[in-house]
Amino acid sequence: MSQKIFQTLQRDPRTSPLANNGQARITTLDDDNARRELEGELSTFVCDGQYGQAMERILQSYLSQQGQARQNAAWVSGFFGSGKSHLQKMLGHMWANTEVFPGKRARDLVLELPDEVKTQFRELETLAARSGKPLMAASGAMPSGAKDAVRKTVLAILLKAVGMPEKVPQARFCFWLREKGYLDAVRSAVEAEGSRWLEELDELYVSPVIAGAVLEQDPDYAAGNREARDVIRQQYPNSESDITTAEFVQLARKALAPNGGELPHTMLVLDEVQQYIGDSNDRATDFVEVAEALQTELDSRVMLVASGQSALSSETPQLQRLKDRFRVTVQLSDTDVETVIRKVILQKRADAQADVQQVLEANAGEVSKQLEGSLIKERTEDRQVAVADYPLLPTRRRFWEECFRSVDVAGTNSQLRSQLRIIFDAVKDIADEDLGRVITGDVLFQAMGPDLVNSGVLLNELNNRIANLGKEGTEEGKLKQSLCGLAFLISRLPREQGADKGIRATSRTLADLMVPDLRKDSGPLRNQIAGLLEAMAEDGTLMKVGDQPGLEEYRLQTTEGAQWQRLFEEKRQAVRSDTAEITNEREKRLGLELQKELKAIRLLQGQAKIQRAIVHWPNPEPPAPSNEQVLVWIRDGWGCSDKEVRDAARQAGADDPVLHVFLPRRNAEELQSRIIDATAARRVLDHYGTPSTPEGKEARQAMQSRQSRAEDDCNELIADVIANALVLKGGGIEEYGIKLSEKLQSAASDASLARLFPEFHKADHGSWGTAVKRAKDGSDSPLSAVGHQGSNDSHPVARIVISAIGGGKEGSAIRAYLRVAPYGWPQDAIDAVLLALLRDGTLSAKDSQNNAIAVGQLDQQSLGKARFYLQEVRLTVKEKMGVRGVFGIAGVTAQSGQEEAKAVEFLDALENRVLQSGGEAPLPPPVSATLLKELRQKSGPEQLKAILDAKEQLQELWDQACSLAALKEKRLPGWERLQALLHQAQGLPIRQELEPQVEAIRSQRSLLDSTTDFVAPLLQQLEQALTTELEQAQQQLSQVVAAELQQLQASAEWQGLPEMERNRIGQALQLPVAAPPADPVDRSKLLEALQQRSLASRAELAESLPTRFGKARSAAAKALEPNIQPLKLSSGVLKDEAALDAWWASKRQELLTSLQNGPIQIN
Repeated sequence: MSQKIFQTLQRDPRTSPLANNGQARITTLDDDNARRELEGELSTFVCDGQYGQAMERILQSYLSQQGQARQNAAWVSGFFGSGKSHLQKMLGHMWANTEVFPGKRARDLVLELPDEVKTQFRELETLAARSGKPLMAASGAMPSGAKDAVRKTVLAILLKAVGMPEKVPQARFCFWLREKGYLDAVRSAVEAEGSRWLEELDELYVSPVIAGAVLEQDPDYAAGNREARDVIRQQYPNSESDITTAEFVQLARKALAPNGGELPHTMLVLDEVQQYIGDSNDRATDFVEVAEALQTELDSRVMLVASGQSALSSETPQLQRLKDRFRVTVQLSDTDVETVIRKVILQKRADAQADVQQVLEANAGEVSKQLEGSLIKERTEDRQVAVADYPLLPTRRRFWEECFRSVDVAGTNSQLRSQLRIIFDAVKDIADEDLGRVITGDVLFQAMGPDLVNSGVLLNELNNRIANLGKEGTEEGKLKQSLCGLAFLISRLPREQGADKGIRATSRTLADLMVPDLRKDSGPLRNQIAGLLEAMAEDGTLMKVGDQPGLEEYRLQTTEGAQWQRLFEEKRQAVRSDTAEITNEREKRLGLELQKELKAIRLLQGQAKIQRAIVHWPNPEPPAPSNEQVLVWIRDGWGCSDKEVRDAARQAGADDPVLHVFLPRRNAEELQSRIIDATAARRVLDHYGTPSTPEGKEARQAMQSRQSRAEDDCNELIADVIANALVLKGGGIEEYGIKLSEKLQSAASDASLARLFPEFHKADHGSWGTAVKRAKDGSDSPLSAVGHQGSNDSHPVARIVISAIGGGKEGSAIRAYLRVAPYGWPQDAIDAVLLALLRDGTLSAKDSQNNAIAVGQLDQQSLGKARFYLQEVRLTVKEKMGVRGVFGIAGVTAQSGQEEAKAVEFLDALENRVLQSGGEAPLPPPVSATLLKELRQKSGPEQLKAILDAKEQLQELWDQACSLAALKEKRLPGWERLQALLHQAQGLPIRQELEPQVEAIRSQRSLLDSTTDFVAPLLQQLEQALTTELEQAQQQLSQVVAAELQQLQASAEWQGLPEMERNRIGQALQLPVAAPPADPVDRSKLLEALQQRSLASRAELAESLPTRFGKARSAAAKALEPNIQPLKLSSGVLKDEAALDAWWASKRQELLTSLQNGPIQIN
């Protein structure tokens, strides 16, 4: 007997229904049905992945905050149906370890609880044991209760969990009864009357039963039953408004701790909080207060867990307010859907794993065929999950996932619970089949069809047509129904680049998805499916797209869609017959693509970055020469040959700026076919306009897709033609590159521009704008901005401008002449030269009324209307007097008529003074004398006129140079003294301290700073340090001499010599006869004293004197005892007595040996 599918599954879907039908509801355990549902949910709960991580984080957060002033709260978010309610429900029951049935508790029913979560629950139980109160959980959905009273709504969930009435007045009444000790008796009395306690409490104000029961316990409560009801109404009045936060906290404590004392460790689960808050700012504010109170005013004993579809990091303003209160955030997604499905529905029995594996391996060929050629075909990793997925094949699972995302945009079916339901039903349907049976791909359409119609994704007409295919109940009809459903699902899959998985509704693909049994030969079924598809295409049920045999794609056809299709074929045939139309379309598309390429080109010529235009010439005849634009002569393979284009380029010659482009005739037939399709589709769309019916909209969408595909194909083919275009420069030289725009950019930049504007280089500079500004501002050398150092009229542009002016010409005409070929000069270059020549007197200008325009009155805006003339320089008598006055600036006098002769003397005097204004570092450079150079380059009246014009500049130059020269004379000696003293300070800290500042003065050339004398404080600091060092050196030397003299004169050898011999030895060894005085140093003589003997020399002298005096004593001893031997004992470090003994033993032997040769003198 063959093994059945249900026999391989851990849970038999025939007898173990899907718990809660895949949809969790947070409810109370009021009856056995609710308990059985909870038992099923717990036993199938997959505490793994996101669920396990969420529980671990929430529990850890609660445990870590014990004993703290504040407890944390958790926010669970996720899309609709992601399992938020399921997680919260399971967490609440596992927290309290609810006894579902006798002997069955929540945590024991969960099959695989992570070790970390188990440990946390044990720690929680330990805390509960210490408190003496059981763990408590209260769960509920927020929309219940008083919707506009947030505190009452939350409190109602807590009250219900502890068995108290949900309404505040009734709860307060019960708390009073409990405090008085009447609660049990009153409740028993009410129930003895046949009433239900909580239902009777709803009638609190009018219930004679409750009033009578209270009077039985407290006869003094009221005069009678009616009066008792009045007292109850007055003491516990009903209010439509919400309670305060303080009241909420008070009532919550009474509910959780009936006898006072410690609160139990409690989890409060609030589902659908986001939906409850909605767009109400007031509810959001109140809920924040409640959350804050739960966290801070209930002894860290309440863990609040709330949920919503959006994360708190979203842009929803109401949720933003909750962000700081919920520090534990859990975001659920669909990443664990596969795991949950495998564990809840598809989990295999341990003894069936090998059987399933054997069937899959035996039929691996059929499995490998599935969706071959698509991006969701069989993968290597499928072998690891194939057994776990069975009876759903991994390729079909991926197909379903793609379909879920594509047809369920709203996300109502691509959810955990919906997928659980669909797969559970599919497995249940084939559970009695033999092992080898698999879930077919059409099951998804069967399950989702009604929802797709309701959501508008599937047109009702199409749904009815699909349903009618199987209404007769035949196997063939059902198969047609399934094929059409699959064709619809595949038609909804994305085709965009990057999202397209390559799945098409071809005969092979549809057959792949419909193979029901891996063990049977699928050949007959595949042939049957191919025949059915062909038949449905013939009868109009489906439409076939594509011409390649075996790869035709099948799509659902509506009645109106068939009409659009027929019209499309008519239009297609009409366009095919219209050759002129096809030619026009092709040329238009080529032209548009060429325009895109040309727009990508940005021609900037030279340093001046003059933008040049590049335009295409699409006509077959040669273009007329252009004096402004680079012409691109475009021809294609439909109108001429490659050879013709090459010959034309060669004949044009190497000086021709025109670029020649040849577009090859590539894929001509395919391009023509795509143009025909696109044009026909456009005409069909224009014919029908915008339909109003769903069927018409579907047909229009299909035709738009057809047009879009044809347009995309056209664009690719056109782009291919453009990419393979031939580009030739004049003379026939080919330009190479990847893109047409790159070829044209390179050819135009390297050749065409130089050929079109051969004179451009004379004006090619990027600073003509600066030159214009300088000329307008009155600069004597405005053209220096473009690197020109000579006179204005000597610039190449100025020469051509002067030539163009001739006997006189308007500025606009000059511009027009020089802006085009062969010059192509920047307008700023032309304007700068005109303004410069006007200012230096080379030109004069007149307005339209023939009135002279004064220098400085002309700008670029008015320059075009002015007429320019050449002019000779002449000085008036007054101007000559002015020139002589300018000479007086430098003290040069000139008589009338001596102006030209004295000009050189004047410029020499100025230049000499300028040279005195600076020098080598640390002096600043001399004042800029560019103006003087420019004046020297002129001669005669032109030079005198220039000197007069520059009077103020010359006066400023003279004053500045004189001021700096005086400052130089004052500060330079101090700098020189500073350098000399620094030389004497070698090796001293003061030198290292001052050197950076001295170097800064030198490098920054700041000796003549106008505001600060940087040298003076440094000099004072250095003199002070050197004075101190010198005085210390003199004192040391004096002390050494005095000590050595005293020692020498006290020695017996020295005293034993006659005075004459002592004098001889003293002179030979240059011994001082007396200690030098250590007088204070006069700073004015400091440098002189150091130059006579430096500090280093003085130190060396002090160090050498003891040696010299020692030699004097040796000489005296030798004079008295000729055989005396000088002996120097070695020095070293002796650390202990043993070292001393060793050293002395060595030296004693050395002394004894020397004594054998005569007396010795130890130095």
